[in-house]
Amino acid sequence: MQPERYRRPALIWKLLFLVTPLTAAFMGCNAAARTFTRQARPLAYVGQVQLGIPKNKSGRIVVPLKLIGGNWTQNSALVPVDVDSTVKNKEIEITIFTAVATGNAGDTGRELVLPEGSEGQYAVYYRDPDGSRHRIGEVQIQESRPH
Repeated sequence: MQPERYRRPALIWKLLFLVTPLTAAFMGCNAAARTFTRQARPLAYVGQVQLGIPKNKSGRIVVPLKLIGGNWTQNSALVPVDVDSTVKNKEIEITIFTAVATGNAGDTGRELVLPEGSEGQYAVYYRDPDGSRHRIGEVQIQESRPH
């Protein structure tokens, strides 16, 4: 029979081999849940969308979005996960997608990302899943200068 001190490391290794696949499976379920529950939401659900000040981040223009009101309290399991945008003729159309909350979402789904070189004045519209458009404001994107 092995002394007590040699049995404990063996038990630790067994637990590590058990915990690692379980953790990976749990993380995979989170990603799958987010993928399968992703859905475009109408402006009536999202509430008021307030446009923030554009900033240059890593070669992209990021416009923070603030979501005010809406039906978030009716289903707190759904969180914004993505903003789909289309830029054409000085107009930007956005649609916010939600999914089941699977962890800390941070600012994900709460910022409009445009490619660098998108300088100019844009009218911004929210596009509902049924195709209807709602004007939510304007945004001025200025040429970024090195600091």
